[in-house]
Amino acid sequence: MCTLVTLVRMLRNLLAPFLITCSIQVFAQAPYVAPTDTAVAAKLEQWKELKFGLLMHWGPYSQWGVVESWSICPEDEDWCKRKPEHGATYNEYVKNYEALQTTFDPVKFNPDKWARAAKDAGMKYVVFTTKHHDGFCMFDTKLTDYKVTSPNCPFHDDPRANLAKGVFDAFRNEGLWTGAYFSKPDWHSPYYWWPYFPPKDRNVNYLPTRYPERWQQFKDFTSGQIEELMTGYGPMDILWLDGGQVRPLNTIDTNVSWQKAILIDQNIDMASIAAMARKHQPGLLVVDRTVGGEYENYVTPEGHVPDADLGVPWETCMPMGTSWSWVPNEKYKSTDEIILTLVNVVSRGGSLLLNVAPGPDGQLDSTAYVRLKEVGEWLKVNGEAIYGKRPVTTSDDVIYGATTSNTGDATYLFGDDYRRGWSIPWSSKAKPRARALGQSEKLKVELKNGVVTVWVPREFIIEGDILVVKLTR
Repeated sequence: MCTLVTLVRMLRNLLAPFLITCSIQVFAQAPYVAPTDTAVAAKLEQWKELKFGLLMHWGPYSQWGVVESWSICPEDEDWCKRKPEHGATYNEYVKNYEALQTTFDPVKFNPDKWARAAKDAGMKYVVFTTKHHDGFCMFDTKLTDYKVTSPNCPFHDDPRANLAKGVFDAFRNEGLWTGAYFSKPDWHSPYYWWPYFPPKDRNVNYLPTRYPERWQQFKDFTSGQIEELMTGYGPMDILWLDGGQVRPLNTIDTNVSWQKAILIDQNIDMASIAAMARKHQPGLLVVDRTVGGEYENYVTPEGHVPDADLGVPWETCMPMGTSWSWVPNEKYKSTDEIILTLVNVVSRGGSLLLNVAPGPDGQLDSTAYVRLKEVGEWLKVNGEAIYGKRPVTTSDDVIYGATTSNTGDATYLFGDDYRRGWSIPWSSKAKPRARALGQSEKLKVELKNGVVTVWVPREFIIEGDILVVKLTR
């Protein structure tokens, strides 16, 4: 039998040397610093129990069905090429891109439906893009007119126009935590990309040391917008900061390829921002992505799953489809692949933040709802092996991984193979009881030389599904 998950496991083993090297390059950064604020530390422990969240990239760019923000960045990257029908020159393209504000009218926006779907999928928190790198604000900021509530936007007079508030209220009403994605760089702001100079790349286009007054304006603008989000949008659990080039120069890691291009100190004083945010939102988790240090309360490997537990709190962020933003005819990951990803993440000590992108009218694709529903059905049976569980180290390639309860009274094995026994080291001299979640029948168990082996009947395995076997002392 060669199911999708089996094939993925085979590929993972073949590519393991490359993936290990890749992981080292991705996660090289300033050392992790555990929070000393007791409220933050307690909040972080609670977050580590949640395991599964929803990320949502959304903005006027969805009207073109292009990658979010990056096509206006003057860097030559294959994954964000500008389409000629949107502008023959760079300046024309940017002008047309920013004019998308004047046609953005998501009349089918229904955050209550999103929140119910996320809750039914077993998700426990949401991170919503209040502002991406292009600077367009999905909330009612008072500091720029480049926002959804501006008279320039046809949706501005809709009672739902403050999109971020609608999202946070809806998800909070369903019992989910709320997190604000916020881009530190702002490619629309004259304080970051000063119109006096052309932008050269993703970085600030002037020297802050030469023009300190302008850089101070940008710092004040950034802090002011974050304070708006921390004071006008209800209880906030996470401030998820993106755009890692905005950082002190002494935090650059030249082993990371994209960081080599950061030649300018872009310190926005995270200490004061974090203090201000936590004054309004005590215990707030701050995730200053890729920067490391005391303002990155958990790290966020992007688009892939590390080979092993990173030894610090971590979260893989990954799109359900091929793109972070909405694109037409998106090819979504299968339900089996999403579940396997969740299993791999959790059995290695992390959490999964799965991105689903709304379209220009404010709706999610029907396929996305199907995937959420099917993942939720699996979690209704097997969620006890996911939520609040710790990873267990195992070298048995028959299973995908294992977790255990905080007390150690229960251990969970994930797999889909009936041809060989599932094995795991066992410290107790007593042979455990074993059963598959969703089944009442006891399974055959052997304890020999400190290793427990469980045999799963063939009829328990449904092709493409991951079975969970629970061992109890």
